[in-house]
Amino acid sequence: MANVILFLFSVFSPCQATVLVLYKDGSLQKEVGGGQRCGVLLDKTCFYAEKGGQVSDQGYMLHLEQQDVLFPVVSVQVFGGHVIHEVIISETLKAGDQVQLFVDEAQRLACMVNHTATHLLNFALRQVLGDGIEQRGSQVTAERLRFDVSTKAPIKTEQLQETEAVIQEIIQRNELVYTAEVPIQLTNGVQGLRKLDEVYPDLARVVSVGVPVERVLALESQAAMDTSVELCCGTHLQRTGAIEDLTIISERQLVKGVSHIIAVTGEQARQAREAGQSLAKEVDSLSLRVKQGEASLVGAQRLSREVGHLIDTVENMAMPQGLKRELHATLRALQRVANSAIRKRETKLAAEKVPNLLAKHSNQPVIIDTIPVESPSVSFTRCAFLFP
Repeated sequence: MANVILFLFSVFSPCQATVLVLYKDGSLQKEVGGGQRCGVLLDKTCFYAEKGGQVSDQGYMLHLEQQDVLFPVVSVQVFGGHVIHEVIISETLKAGDQVQLFVDEAQRLACMVNHTATHLLNFALRQVLGDGIEQRGSQVTAERLRFDVSTKAPIKTEQLQETEAVIQEIIQRNELVYTAEVPIQLTNGVQGLRKLDEVYPDLARVVSVGVPVERVLALESQAAMDTSVELCCGTHLQRTGAIEDLTIISERQLVKGVSHIIAVTGEQARQAREAGQSLAKEVDSLSLRVKQGEASLVGAQRLSREVGHLIDTVENMAMPQGLKRELHATLRALQRVANSAIRKRETKLAAEKVPNLLAKHSNQPVIIDTIPVESPSVSFTRCAFLFP
């Protein structure tokens, strides 16, 4: 933990800047009054602007002449090559004002964890599924990471578990994360280098896990085949151990051939695992009760509703995707057993009422009547008898 704290203080230092111009209501302005939201262009910044799939930094500004007034920075975007800070103006702010910038350290660090974890996920998927996969998009926030990847077939549960195992091994090794800005032409032909189908600047940033960038770029080097190496402009950790843990909480195909993967790291991953284990115990307990059965129709219906409620809970709970699939399969089977038990008891109830119907309508050649039952799927049973 001490290393992480030292890392925070060495990287997230505040900086002083000058307000160049403000942007509001579609026009550039020299001054904006308090209680409004506007864009602020500065001569320098320590904030990361949203790009490369990673959300922007958040934080606040202090006016050097009014240090008791905070100006919250809610997002940072790049427009026409200019970095624009979206700021809530607490008091009047004008061009020429001197401000000090402070990045939200916890949010920045969480994004760094999830961005490095995204690179490890990309590498691990290639290790498990093969080189035929291609990245189709990603999003990194402080809360989670999303990774879209083209696959030849849906990803199986055991493949997700293998992917997590590859990532866990890299986390446990606490690999160094190397970064370097190099001329883009030096990256051409590097085997194993991951980059998107887009235009990169002449000076590109290489992020390599466990292997120095100069080794990756060496002539005929195979280093990038065995680790995560990508062109990336985002913020990253210095070591993989700071990720602590990772689990995939969702994987589905939104469109055919493209898997949409969501994962969480650190404390959120631990909480997701604990939630999954807790639900697994509930499913085991309910499974035993369903197999034992209920003597009454009301009891059978209650069990069926409990199974349905637990299905919804599992679906909406952040938990390891592999375990979620297993629990879903178990609960669907329990639902079939519970519904079958209800139908049997409804049939028995109807059979018990038939003699009363016959006695009531004994002089009729045809008897048509209804027998109400308390079933979510069948509202009544209709009996018809024809006597010659």
